[in-house]
Amino acid sequence: MHSAHGAVRATACGVVFVMLCACGTRNPTPEHAEPQPIENTTDSQWVVQQQPTGRVAIVFVHGIFGDAIDTWKHSNGSTLFKLVDTVPGIAGQAEMLAYGFESHLFKAGSFDINQAANRLHLRLDFHGVLNYSKIVFVGHSMGGLVILRELLSHRDLLPRVPVVVFYATPQEGAQITEVARHILPNTALAQMTPAQHHTLLQAIDTDWKNIPAADRPQIRCAYENEKTHGVLIVPWASATRLCDHGVPPIAADHLGIVKAPSAGHDTVAVLATALKQFVFNKALEPRLETPDFRAEGDRLVFDLTNAGVRHAARLVNAGGSSLRLTLAEVSDAGLHLWPDDTPKLLPANSTTNMHIALGLSARSQEYGFVLRTDELPERRVTVRVTDAAALQKEQFRLMQSATGEINALLSDPVKGAQFRSAPADNAEAPAAIIGAARAGVLKVNPELPESASWVMAAEALHAANWPGLAARALAAAEKVSPSAARAPGVRRLAAEAASLSGVSSVFSSAPTPTLAPADVARIPTGNLLVAASGPDAAQQLASRMQQAPSLRVFGLSLQGDAQEAAGNIAGAQQSLQEAAKIRSTPSISRRLRGIAVKSSLIKPSVTNPAIDASRLGRGAAITVTPDRLRGRETTPAK
Repeated sequence: MHSAHGAVRATACGVVFVMLCACGTRNPTPEHAEPQPIENTTDSQWVVQQQPTGRVAIVFVHGIFGDAIDTWKHSNGSTLFKLVDTVPGIAGQAEMLAYGFESHLFKAGSFDINQAANRLHLRLDFHGVLNYSKIVFVGHSMGGLVILRELLSHRDLLPRVPVVVFYATPQEGAQITEVARHILPNTALAQMTPAQHHTLLQAIDTDWKNIPAADRPQIRCAYENEKTHGVLIVPWASATRLCDHGVPPIAADHLGIVKAPSAGHDTVAVLATALKQFVFNKALEPRLETPDFRAEGDRLVFDLTNAGVRHAARLVNAGGSSLRLTLAEVSDAGLHLWPDDTPKLLPANSTTNMHIALGLSARSQEYGFVLRTDELPERRVTVRVTDAAALQKEQFRLMQSATGEINALLSDPVKGAQFRSAPADNAEAPAAIIGAARAGVLKVNPELPESASWVMAAEALHAANWPGLAARALAAAEKVSPSAARAPGVRRLAAEAASLSGVSSVFSSAPTPTLAPADVARIPTGNLLVAASGPDAAQQLASRMQQAPSLRVFGLSLQGDAQEAAGNIAGAQQSLQEAAKIRSTPSISRRLRGIAVKSSLIKPSVTNPAIDASRLGRGAAITVTPDRLRGRETTPAK
C-alpha cells in the first residue's frame, strides 16, 4: 500500500479483523509423499479498500505455514477477503488488511508465538490499525494463539475488540506437531504440543480466563472435520476450549477450512454471523447525547454561570458499543476542560461528567472547543459566560475559600509553630500553602478531578501574585495526570508562572512554553486575593506568613499588593523592595516598576485619574484608576 493511502487508513474509523491461517496454498500432499516446504512470500498489505473510506477494516494474518494472500485463496481464485465484502449488511463497509510473518514448515526459523505477536503489533501500528475505534481479530490455526498473545500483551485494546473468530485454532495443542517436531527442530511447532506439557499454552489459557468476562471479547469458533495427511490436526476439543458459543464443524481439512469457494460457504457464514451480531448491529451502534448542552444552530452551547466547574455537563453514550471521545481545538487558553487525557473511551450505556472552568484571569464572553468521536460527526461547542457580574462573584468566592484555608493552616498552633521555627529554605511550609489553596478550591468544587483541583489551585496562587507556588501546583497536577502538561490552558498558565517566577521548567514530561516580552507585559499585575478579601484581611494574612522564614517573601509580596490597593504607595514600594532582597523575581520587579511610575504620576490633585497604559512602561500594562488600583485588570492590547 502506498504511503498516501496509509495516511487515510490511519485516520479512518472502523473495525479491524485480523485473520491468521496456519496453512499454505498447495493441494494436500499425498499421505506418503515427501513433505514440501511452504512459506510466506508476501508482505502485509491492504487487500480491500472502500471509496469513500469504510467504517470497518479487516486484517487477515496467516499462521505458521501460510502466506499472507494465498492462504485465503480457493483453487477457483476466490478469496475470503472478496467473499466477505459481498455479504449483504457487510458489503462496502469493510477495509481489509492481510498480515504476513515469516514462516517455514520444514526448516528451522519460524517465528514462535511471542515473536509473531510482537511483529503483529508492529504491523498494526505501522498500517494505522491501532487508530481504529474497533478491532476484531479472526485467526486460523496457530494464528488464534498469536491473537490471544497480542491481546494479553496489549490489554488497552480489549475495549475496542468486540469479537474474535477462530478457525481450527489449537487451544490445547495440535497432534500433528507431535510428529513434525521429531522431523526438524522448529520453535513454533514445539510450542504447539498438548497444553499439559507446555507452559505457554497453559499461561495463555489461564491469563485469558482471568480477564473478567465483561471485559474480554467474545470468541466465535469453527473446527475442521476432515483429516489432513491422514491426521485430524485440530480436533473438536482443542478447537473449542475458549469459545463462548456453539461451535460448528466445517466440511474441510485443516488446509482448506479458510479457503471458501463461494459467499454461501460455511466458512464465510461463521465470520459474517459474528460480524452481524457484534459489529454491524444497529442496536450496538454508539450514540452520544449531551443533555446539559443546548442546540443553537449547527452547534452546541454550554452556559457557564460560575467561575468554578459545572458538574452537570454530562456526556452520555446511549448506544450499545463504546466510542472514543476527544476534546479538541480549544479556542482560548483561558478555558480549562476535563478530562484532560482524551481521547478517552466512553463505554456503551454509560455517562461521564465533563468539567469546564475558566482561568481566573479569563475575560472573554465566549469560548469554543470541538467534541469529537471516531464514529459520529464532530460537534462544535460554545462555552458562554451568561453573567459577567456572577462570574466575578464566583471568582471572589474561590479566592476567599483558598484564603480561608491558608489562614486556618497558619493559625493552627502546631503547624504555625513548626513553620515559625523552620529555616528559610524549608520546603514544607510552601508545600502546605499550596495544599491549603487546593483544599479551598475543593470546598467550592468538591467534585473536581484530582488534577483539575491542582490546576485551579495554581490559578488561585497565580492570581495572588505567587507564581512560584503556582508553578509547583501545576507540577502536582502533572504528577497526577501527565496529560495535564499538554492542555492549552495549563500550558498558558505554566508559561505565565514560569515567566513571572523565574522558574525555568515547570513540567517533567513536557517543555515549559515561553512568552514573548509583550505577552508577559499583558499579564495582570493586580492581586485577586486582595480584591476578593479586602486589603485589611490580606494584610492580616500577610503578617502571619511573614512570621515563618520560608514564607516571608510571599507575605511581603501580598503585603505590598494590599498596601497598594489601600492607596499606600510608599508602603507598597517598601514591602516589595524587602521581598526582592529575599528573592528577586520578575513578578516583584515588574510591580516595583509599576509602583515607581504611579508614585511619580498619581498626585492628590489629579483631576483625570485615568493614565494611558502606554506611558506606564512594560512592567505596568494597566490603566490606572482608583478602582483599578484595587483590582486585577488590564488594558486590552492595542
